[in-house]
Amino acid sequence: MATVNQPVSLAASTAGAIDPVAQAPARNLALDGLRGIAVLAVLAYHFWPGVLPGGFLGVDLFFVLSGYLITSGLRRGARSGRFPDLRSFFSRRARRLLPAMMLVLVVSTALALLAAGQLPAGLRWQWVGAVTYTSNWMQIAQGSSYFASMEPLYFQHFWSLAVEEQFYLLWPLVLALLAWLLRSRRALAGGILVLAAASAASMAWGFDPSKDSSVLYFGTWTHGFGLLLGAAGAVLGERSGSAAVAVPRRKWTLIQLSQVLVLVAMLAGFRLLPDTSAMAYRGGMALFCLLGTLLVLTLNMPGTLVHSLLSLKFLRWWGSRSYGLYLWHWPLLLLATTVFPPQAATAAVLCTIPLVILAAEFSWRFVEEPILRHGFRAAIADWHHRVADRVKRVWNGATGSFSAVLPLLALVLVPACAVSVLLASPAHSELEQQLAQAQDVLAEQQELPPAPEASGAGPAEAAATAPQQEARNSDRDPQTFTGNDVTALGDSVMLASSQQLLKKLPGISIEASVGAQIWDAPARLRELENAGRLRTVVVLGLGTNGDLPAGTMDEVRRILGPKRELLLVTAYAPRPWIGSVNKKFRAVAESDARTHLVDWAGAAPGVGDIARDAIHPGPQGSAAYGTLLFEAVAKL
Repeated sequence: MATVNQPVSLAASTAGAIDPVAQAPARNLALDGLRGIAVLAVLAYHFWPGVLPGGFLGVDLFFVLSGYLITSGLRRGARSGRFPDLRSFFSRRARRLLPAMMLVLVVSTALALLAAGQLPAGLRWQWVGAVTYTSNWMQIAQGSSYFASMEPLYFQHFWSLAVEEQFYLLWPLVLALLAWLLRSRRALAGGILVLAAASAASMAWGFDPSKDSSVLYFGTWTHGFGLLLGAAGAVLGERSGSAAVAVPRRKWTLIQLSQVLVLVAMLAGFRLLPDTSAMAYRGGMALFCLLGTLLVLTLNMPGTLVHSLLSLKFLRWWGSRSYGLYLWHWPLLLLATTVFPPQAATAAVLCTIPLVILAAEFSWRFVEEPILRHGFRAAIADWHHRVADRVKRVWNGATGSFSAVLPLLALVLVPACAVSVLLASPAHSELEQQLAQAQDVLAEQQELPPAPEASGAGPAEAAATAPQQEARNSDRDPQTFTGNDVTALGDSVMLASSQQLLKKLPGISIEASVGAQIWDAPARLRELENAGRLRTVVVLGLGTNGDLPAGTMDEVRRILGPKRELLLVTAYAPRPWIGSVNKKFRAVAESDARTHLVDWAGAAPGVGDIARDAIHPGPQGSAAYGTLLFEAVAKL
């Protein structure tokens, strides 16, 4: 009888033995299933961000799989004694990546006509970034934000394709150089792991919670650790020849248990690691990629529970079409949210899901798979033959030729529509233009002479006149506050409403900007206080762009002192931290008699013209925002 720790041969099957290598198919089906989980996580993250806040990690799992598979292929060529055939390598990459990408670019751009007067902005430079695989750097140069954008870019998700393609461009040569310098397999894997650790460390070191983290997220180097960890896993997982490997049964059991634990931990990451948390940047994403690499390494052994689970046909279907699903889902989702009113956001998502599935299936069956199997020339020749046959049928008036007209019209009209949309696409969205105009109005306001209540003196004079200012404030009738008594700090929501605030509260001093963070409020208030420009009533319309750090409101109250009134405007946005911000605002208002709540979060759902980002108010909403603040000041 075999003992518990009896070794199991992986070279040949024996009675009662577990033989992963003998059972292994030519293609590791479990990796397709893992790719399916990755794309499902990304789709859920974009469709229902509150349900799966860590679904963005699906892209990191794609990176791990790409690094692993690409490096495995390059290493197979190296073990045969050949320098990597770069021409063949890039030809395979082009057949895999270009057809679906170009189809999505052309068709999605043409479909943007459905948005009528709200054509996506910046399409021309987005196209340039897509076809040159520099989308990530183009978005960084344009100052685009992945996490807090007012109106996300139509092809924003192409950033990840750019990161991967830049890796494909550099990695064959870098790998060959490392293999030459580090002769042994373990040394090579160690060198790659050092690069991965340096990449993850650069992201952690560069993360600043007070700044937008999109530069780190888009960066090829700062977000390259997933690709590098997958590459290291490929080197570590190499087998020399066909030598037999014995796996003790106890070790086999541990492998099965470790696979289950790793998969559960990764699924928990999808649910528990928000995209804006410090933990995500300070090791969270890197740890997830490390877990993904460990799982991929053990999936070389069929027969385990997790391998069987990931090999299910359902997951493999999603995995085989993951590239098309990823490409199609984002522009179709943005288009649906434009066509549907904000109140019908759920309907927009439900309509998008089947369209994405159908588009991805069409792309796979009629574009991607034919080119992967037969190459560009054979596939294009077949398409040419089919088109010529349809043209001939239509020209000759053959029976049923009408059905051949529609595809021919699509071949002509879709590219023509795409060109027209590209030419008509504005440089900036309507909302961005409105906010820019509001910023100009505020800039002009700042150039006007200060109101009588705001001294405008320098720090020394402000300190000298502070007692007299406080005396005037204490003697004031609490019912006579006007705009001249109000200093307002806010983000883009206040900026969008600033013209209404100036009408409702003439003389109000407004400092609002896109992306303003609540944790910057104490420093700005202190500057205004030292300059003698901080008025009797202070309004904070912040919280849209990030959570409220502990101690921030205590510091704000210390700066304001016991005489000033503080109005906290609750935040309204489909972002995970909004509930936390508003809860903290309410707690502060309940604990301090000089702090009052202005419930914009309660009023905003009743506004009929909130922008499609479900954050910024239109003309009606701006008027409601201004009225809300006017009434709050009047009640003081």
